[in-house]
Amino acid sequence: MEVYAAKECPFTRWLAVNSDAPFWLTTRLYDRVVGMTVGHSKATIISMAVVASAAATLLHEGMGHGMIAWLRGDVVTELTSNHLSTLRSDRWVEAGGTLVNLIAGTASLLLSHAVGRRANFRYFFWILAALNLLPGAGYFVFSGIFGFGDWQEVVRGLSHKGALRIAMTIFGAALYVSVVRLLAVAVSPFCSQRSTYNTVGRLPYWAACIFSCAAGAFDPLGLKLFLVSTVPAAFGGSSGLIWANSLLPSKKAESTLLVCRQPIWWIVAAVLGLSYIVILGRGIRFKH
Repeated sequence: MEVYAAKECPFTRWLAVNSDAPFWLTTRLYDRVVGMTVGHSKATIISMAVVASAAATLLHEGMGHGMIAWLRGDVVTELTSNHLSTLRSDRWVEAGGTLVNLIAGTASLLLSHAVGRRANFRYFFWILAALNLLPGAGYFVFSGIFGFGDWQEVVRGLSHKGALRIAMTIFGAALYVSVVRLLAVAVSPFCSQRSTYNTVGRLPYWAACIFSCAAGAFDPLGLKLFLVSTVPAAFGGSSGLIWANSLLPSKKAESTLLVCRQPIWWIVAAVLGLSYIVILGRGIRFKH
C-alpha cells in the first residue's frame, strides 16, 4: 500500500526540489517527514473543522436565508450564528438555508474528488461537504418529527400538513443515509484502518459541535433557543459522522492519504473562529 502525504507539506516540497542535496541531509529530513506523516495531524483536522463549520453556518444563514430574503424584497434585521431575522419572511426564505447547504455540500464533495492526491485540500472539501450536506438532509427529519424549524415554517398553512410532515421525514431519512454513504466512500482513502476513522471522522465532528455551541451560547435570543436549536443542530445535524465508519467500503484503497501538519490552518481557524464567536455569536443588527 502506498502512502501519500499532502503535497502542501514544506519538507516534501523541499525534498522534491533539492534531490541533489547531500545524502546525510536528505536522510535526516526524510526521517522527519516520515515521523510527521505516519499519522494524521489532529491539530490541522480540528482547525479545518472549525473553518468548515463557520463557513457552513454562514452559507445557511447569510447566503441561504439572507440573500434570498434580499432578493424577495424582505428586510433583514439581525444575523447571528444561530438565526437570521427578517420583517416579512416567506416559504422561500425559510427553505433557502437548507437548499444552499445542499448545493454547497454537493459542490464541495465534487471538489474533494477533483483535487486528487492533494490530501489537505481533499480532506478540507470533504469535511466542508459533510457539514453542509448532513445538516441539510437532517433538517427535513428534524422539522418533520418535532414540528419545529425552517421546514415547519415552509409547510405552515398548507393542507394535509400531517401527511407532508411524514413525507418530509421519510425523504430526509433516505437522503441522510445516502449522504452518509457517499461521505464514507469519499473519506476511505484517509482510513488505512477502520480505527483511523476516529481521527478523520469523529474528531472533526466533536470539534465542530463544540465550536458551534460556543458561538450559539452568546445568541441574544437566550438559553431557550440555545437548547432547542443550537445544541440539536450541532450534535444532531452532523451525527452521521459518528456512525459513517459502518459504511466504509470493505475493500481498502490502493493508496492512503494523510492530513499533513500545516500551521496556516491553525492560524486561520484561530482568527476566524474567535471573530466568529465574538461578532456573529452576539449577532449583527441591521438598521431598518
